[in-house]
Amino acid sequence: MDILQLLGCGFLTLVVYLVLNEYKSSVAIFVVTAFGVLVLMQSAGQLHTIINTLLELCVQAGVHTAYVTVILKMIGIAWLAEFLCQTCRDAGSNALALKLEFAAKIAILIVFFPVFKELLEVILSIL
Repeated sequence: MDILQLLGCGFLTLVVYLVLNEYKSSVAIFVVTAFGVLVLMQSAGQLHTIINTLLELCVQAGVHTAYVTVILKMIGIAWLAEFLCQTCRDAGSNALALKLEFAAKIAILIVFFPVFKELLEVILSIL
């Protein structure tokens, strides 16, 4: 599905949402969420190709793929958390969105910590 088809589906989803929201708002949020999952699934396939190409380039350049993998994991956590938090806000649960944002920040910190620890060890060995 190319971007024009996706944008068309997005516009159609908006129209359906606006119509349903007046009569059955609980169903309307599911329509928007289903479209969000469609976008996520469509994007995941395209991102997979980009990530593999990036990792191949890192191997060719002699860069440790572990560092790139950590960065990609952090970006992935941030994107997924943003998607879920915005879905929570659309459903009217800002409190849940804030808690999920906090959990995502902790998850990013946990993923990054081994790299940070290694960096500190290198700095201390120089001193």
